[in-house]
Amino acid sequence: MKTRSRCRELLRIETSENVELRLNTEVVDGEGDYRLQRVVLKDRDTGGTKTVDAAGLFVLIGAQPHTDWLPSEIERVGPGYIVTGQDLMQDGQAPAHWPLSRAPLLLETSMPRVFACGDVRHRSVKRVASAVGEGSITVQLIHQVLSE
Repeated sequence: MKTRSRCRELLRIETSENVELRLNTEVVDGEGDYRLQRVVLKDRDTGGTKTVDAAGLFVLIGAQPHTDWLPSEIERVGPGYIVTGQDLMQDGQAPAHWPLSRAPLLLETSMPRVFACGDVRHRSVKRVASAVGEGSITVQLIHQVLSE
């Protein structure tokens, strides 16, 4: 089902009149007076650059969570998404290895007092605004933990 949905989305992008799909291309610069007006694109195959008009730019920096550097005590799923809060619970109970009397807090990892927020988190929304909001919540949770 996911594959079919992705194929439909790609077809929609490829057939849009206001979208030009460029493969093997990277944005190397942006230009404009007080707002983005142009981007400089580099063709990875030839090394050549081309400046094109652009009113906006969406940056996707990757879908891999890059959490290999974390200690093994921090539970991860899939390609490395960090498990937090309620997702750590098992049948309504904190995991057996959880050393605290309270349950893990909303964005707390399997390592007590260590928090994760944003795209790296399992089941996160994967949007900048959500990541910023989770960061704000994390600050509040840290204050809560520090007062324990």
